[in-house]
Amino acid sequence: MEREEKSKKVAKEKRSVKKSKTVALPAKEIPPAPIAETPAVRKSIGTGTAKRPVRSSKAKEPTYEQVQLRAYFIGERRKSLGISGDETSDWVQAELELKAELTSK
Repeated sequence: MEREEKSKKVAKEKRSVKKSKTVALPAKEIPPAPIAETPAVRKSIGTGTAKRPVRSSKAKEPTYEQVQLRAYFIGERRKSLGISGDETSDWVQAELELKAELTSK
């Protein structure tokens, strides 16, 4: 009987210790969120006040993840149709397709 009481007491102490160990970080240690950059704006020459964002050449380049996903699906299609080829050719084809899509927009 005494043993059961001790084990209950120990379990209760462990629970109370677990609860008291949670400590909130002070506000000073939390890093501030990054500030989003605003796109560059071109001044209009005419009398209108409308401003358009400057398009950079990077906007026409597909991201690594986009190329990776497209190459995966090209490879899967190639394998299912039994067409010879390798991962490098799938990657190159994916880049070409995505660049063509981005420049046509």
